Amino acid sequence: MSEARRWPVISALGVVEILAWGSSFYLPALLAGPVAESTGWPLSWVVGGLSLGLLVAAFATPHVGAAIHRHGGRPVLASAALPLATGLGC
Repeated sequence: MSEARRWPVISALGVVEILAWGSSFYLPALLAGPVAESTGWPLSWVVGGLSLGLLVAAFATPHVGAAIHRHGGRPVLASAALPLATGLGC
């Protein structure tokens, strides 16, 4: 890929990554209180769920890295967006 075509792709991937982090990591901080109120769960359980998710992500990282090595970053990022969107839609 030429240098001129590389910058728009890198910029687009950067924006997608920011949106993915914003919707998967920071959004639960805003929604934890309302989720706890509506479900009746203790707030510590809701926030603990985010911590559990980070722990699962830590164990999944070697497998994701191997998938990126085999298939490239683009299809892995695209396939990660599907479960993320499903989780946000539920």
